[in-house]
Amino acid sequence: MRVIKVLLVAGMALFLTFAVLGNVSMPQIGFGAVKTAVSMETTFQHPGAMWRAITNPALLYVIFGGIVLGEALAGAVCWAGAARMFAARRDPRAFESAKSTAVLGLGIAAALYFIGWLVVAQEWFEMWQSQKLNVLQDAFRMFASALLIILVVGKKDD
Repeated sequence: MRVIKVLLVAGMALFLTFAVLGNVSMPQIGFGAVKTAVSMETTFQHPGAMWRAITNPALLYVIFGGIVLGEALAGAVCWAGAARMFAARRDPRAFESAKSTAVLGLGIAAALYFIGWLVVAQEWFEMWQSQKLNVLQDAFRMFASALLIILVVGKKDD
């Protein structure tokens, strides 16, 4: 069971690494998605909500950079947690202690997808209205995955 826990944390770390790699190697795609979402280009554009839209290029880069840094931080902490857990896999007490790093990384990932996408993008920028750019199901899947892995990892080993 300990090896499975390590693999799950490493799997999340790998996902986050791929997300960062994609955003760094193809920034126009991720930046374009952020721009479309926060400028509310594909929403119903109700006049009462459009004041929320962000179109300032400098702010768009800050938001995009923040997302990439959040993914990088979560990924790095998950990698560290998986490594600590793997190193301690034969010692029950050390393994219990090592899990805290993994849980922190998974928690950062869960917070990023929940707060960043499901709260801010969906509700503040009304992304739920977009037929062209709606990654909310993907964000929920990653949020739920991080939480489920936290529950599995957090279960005490006997």
